Amino acid sequence: METETLEIDFSRKLRLLVVDDVAVHRFLLVSGLGRINPFMVVEEAGSGSEAMDKLGGAERYDAVVCDWLMPDGSGEDLLRWMRARPHFRRVPFIMVSGRNSNQEIIEAFMGLGVDGYVVKPFMPRDVYRKVVDTIAKMAGKK
Repeated sequence: METETLEIDFSRKLRLLVVDDVAVHRFLLVSGLGRINPFMVVEEAGSGSEAMDKLGGAERYDAVVCDWLMPDGSGEDLLRWMRARPHFRRVPFIMVSGRNSNQEIIEAFMGLGVDGYVVKPFMPRDVYRKVVDTIAKMAGKK
């Protein structure tokens, strides 16, 4: 069985915001992404409202990776908040969820307008690949 290699572009320093209400999930994702690309800056938020505070600050993010279901502001709430602001409309939003039926995934893309979707459980490389592919697609490179 061949192992798939993950191409990493170290020339571009990515800045991501990971949003999940479960601290262990955030830790695993942040540390996993950091191992894949140590030059990437990954910040975290424990709720949609905390993410809104971070996004409203001076830092610019290349993408947001967010859990769908959270108390205190769901991923859907955060996405709607972002898309209502012109400077966040083109920031890739990757939804992470245990919802894996075709109907729920279609709802995420068509109804909510997410740019990428990753089904739990996942490996950090799956999320990294989705982030990089989504950024490239939105930049017109794919």
